[in-house]
Amino acid sequence: MKPASFPTWLLRAIGSLNSASASARTDHKSRSLRPSDRQFWVLAHRWAGLTIALFLIVAGGTGSLLAFYPELERIAAPSFMLSETSGQRLDPLVLRARAEAITGRQVDFVPLHIAAGDTAIISVSPKPGAASLNFDEIALDPVTGAERGRRTWGDITQGTVNLMPFLYKLHYSLAAGEWGQLALGLAALIWAVDCFVGWYLTLPATHVRRWWHWRKAWAVRRTSRAKLNFDLHRAGGLWLWPILLVFAWSSVGFNLEQVYSPVMKVVLGDAPSLADVRPQSEAMVQPRLDWAEARERGRQIVAQAGLRESFVMTRAEWLRLDRVRGVYIYAFQSDRDVYTRFVGGRAAFDANTGQLVHLKLPTGQFARTTFETWLFGLHIGAVLGLPWRIVVSIVGLGIVVLSVTGVLIWTRKRSARIFRHRASQYQL
Repeated sequence: MKPASFPTWLLRAIGSLNSASASARTDHKSRSLRPSDRQFWVLAHRWAGLTIALFLIVAGGTGSLLAFYPELERIAAPSFMLSETSGQRLDPLVLRARAEAITGRQVDFVPLHIAAGDTAIISVSPKPGAASLNFDEIALDPVTGAERGRRTWGDITQGTVNLMPFLYKLHYSLAAGEWGQLALGLAALIWAVDCFVGWYLTLPATHVRRWWHWRKAWAVRRTSRAKLNFDLHRAGGLWLWPILLVFAWSSVGFNLEQVYSPVMKVVLGDAPSLADVRPQSEAMVQPRLDWAEARERGRQIVAQAGLRESFVMTRAEWLRLDRVRGVYIYAFQSDRDVYTRFVGGRAAFDANTGQLVHLKLPTGQFARTTFETWLFGLHIGAVLGLPWRIVVSIVGLGIVVLSVTGVLIWTRKRSARIFRHRASQYQL
């Protein structure tokens, strides 16, 4: 018997399916990222990078050093930062009174905790109606109360005593005040958005993602200088991408509050802030609570809050008088802290009545506060100890590399375009 042949209608149906499959594949290709679509994001990434490259080079370079700010400041300004005496330390409030007596100015900030071997650095300001000062910080020996030096914080013209403060000002405001801070905030916002654009451009260009091709974007070729430069830019951005986004968005939080806060309010809700405390019509001159009473009141408030909120204060950090809002601010470390170098607890209370007006705990109080404690702590290298500080320093250098390689890629392609244009004109 002859083998049964396929019915004609079935052959036609199979042919139709094959045609439809081929048409679908062609349609898939037509729905792939068209050159014009991808080119738009390439151009957006290119010009965003060129716009903020200088800002990121400055921020990344200085940030790599600021991860070790305390250690480098002790090296750069030993006479101002380090104490050479040993013995019983004076009470911080005695040092405060000593600073006022030496300078004839008012002291609105006093450190309550001074690390071993360090001087007591106390901020001073002119009294109402008095002439302006040529310094705003004085360093006192914590044992003898002797003056160790004076400086205007961040004024590089005073020499290496202000090297690290100047680098800090350069990092967050280009050492250009509010306008520099705004410029860096806008650059950070562009950077945060461009993080997603840059990540998107590393993906395979086809609509049906061939993920096994994406692995090439993570590798660095060394076949030529141009490919090495390109791969350092692309692969470096991918490997550092989560950290870069953390740094970009936290920079928006530091410098562009008017954009950052509404976004965070939508995502994580609101959290009370000291900024919510309304300023007084006139700056406070003489509060009813003196500094000794304020320190004791701060300790009592934190102890009472600890019973309510189930936390334990481990040390007092500093005390400040905010004359604009008429409150004392008592900073403290507790078991809610995740920082290893700074403390996050704050208790603000009325400088006349002692009534609590604001309490901030670094974690466990509000979702937004907990998130921001980690976000900003990662940025400044205040969490996870020395290993993370090393990572922050490396990432700062990585940001410089990404910015420089991006500019080099643009320069090379621009030169190639100019060459092709001139060649075409020559042929004509």
